[in-house]
Amino acid sequence: MGKIALVSLGGAGTAIMREIIRLSEKDYDMFNVNSRKVLEGPKFYGFEEIEVLADELKDYECVVMTAGLGSTGGDALVKLQSCLKDVRKVCFVVSPFYFEIDRLMRSRSQISQILTGSFEGAVVGLNSILSGELEENADTRKALEEAIKKFDREMASMILDMMMELE
Repeated sequence: MGKIALVSLGGAGTAIMREIIRLSEKDYDMFNVNSRKVLEGPKFYGFEEIEVLADELKDYECVVMTAGLGSTGGDALVKLQSCLKDVRKVCFVVSPFYFEIDRLMRSRSQISQILTGSFEGAVVGLNSILSGELEENADTRKALEEAIKKFDREMASMILDMMMELE
């Protein structure tokens, strides 16, 4: 067992994990929490198995987690974070677009539970990818998809840089 584990939760976390797998030259202990298995490599857990995963992670020195807020992945991250009492936790979370009102409201509750006195990591908003260039693009859907992929790669790079510092 390594000293650092990487856990992705939900759809956004899974997309970021996919980029981490593509970019990483190291073999980290990786875990994916989702409604179904979509990644090859990371050990898979369903959302209902958070306590089982927490038990597996309890002997790591540090658990790095990534998820999108405002949905099931964010709920799972909140639950997992609260289960890992004596483990250093570093969270990289993504807040929803400003126009996703229901997710945005749900994310506020999740953020208030994640941002405790011992919080380490980053909260990055998807609004950061909205730009005049994107809004002026004739094929906005395709441009948005490309912008989200670029965002996922940047998040993956940020997480990998942090993990190298933790080693």
